[in-house]
Amino acid sequence: MKICILGAGAIGCYLGGALSAAGADVTLIVRPRIETELKDAGQIHLSDYQGLSLDAPLPQLSTSADTLVSADVILLTVKCAAVASATEEIARFARPQVPVVALQNGIGSEESLKNLPNPVIQGIVGFNVAPLGKGCFHRGTEGDVYTSALSCGDSLNQYFSQAGFALKQTDEFEALRWAKLQLNLNNAINALSDMPLKSELETRAYRKVLSEAMNELIAVADARQLQLPQLTRLPARWLPKLIRVPDFLFRRLASSMLAIDPEARSSMWEDLNSGRRTEVDFINGAVVRESERLGLNAPANRALIELIHGIETGARLAGMSGEDILQHIKKRR
Repeated sequence: MKICILGAGAIGCYLGGALSAAGADVTLIVRPRIETELKDAGQIHLSDYQGLSLDAPLPQLSTSADTLVSADVILLTVKCAAVASATEEIARFARPQVPVVALQNGIGSEESLKNLPNPVIQGIVGFNVAPLGKGCFHRGTEGDVYTSALSCGDSLNQYFSQAGFALKQTDEFEALRWAKLQLNLNNAINALSDMPLKSELETRAYRKVLSEAMNELIAVADARQLQLPQLTRLPARWLPKLIRVPDFLFRRLASSMLAIDPEARSSMWEDLNSGRRTEVDFINGAVVRESERLGLNAPANRALIELIHGIETGARLAGMSGEDILQHIKKRR
């Protein structure tokens, strides 16, 4: 099986390295900058919050999507804003029977994929990866890869299992992606805080912001009669209440949420600090759009979007306190 990973940034390179180490035939379709970095390194070095240190064989590299002509399965790991252009490349070069596994963070970017003749499988990567430079990629949090029903799942799952994480398939993907989105709502808060994830989550004021954003998503799920699956050690509905408790109690009750690398940051923080467009419109924006459609209000997520856009345009600096963010939310009620 020939696996092509289109848009191999941090997540794509980590998956590519792990699958290559497991013996899979992998091609990474990357930007020229990443191609140069990986060729200079001669390998992909993988590490994680549990102490993994692995030098993976360098997969085949390409800077052109024409490589998709040889793919038996395509893992699409571009950012949400790049899905439309990636769809055009897949339509141009990939064989129409080749499945496309779309592994995007948010909700809303998948619309253009519906125009493909290829079977499209929606998926989610449940963990955070940070690029460390020189071909090194660090997984900072727990999690697996989730997809809707996948015809080539058995073959892929063999490689994923050997790579050290599961490929979990579900018939309830719509509910699952909203449950994952609930966790991703913290990406914007982390970016605004300009702090490592662990330090941010250990601060109650930031968790109060997250609690309000999560409650707005749960209101959407209730209105749509979605039963959010449990992706952490606690049920999705418990999270907004749990994270509001005092710091000392949170550290005791939510140790698994804090079992992350001390220096891990959100992908949105990475995007802001690299001058890239963030995915806030597909994460917090998904809650706002669905709330409006259902006649609900979402001031917390709306405020987070506006604050992130302020940093993107240079009108605001990161490094906001949780109390400051809460005040912005209060103004939008």
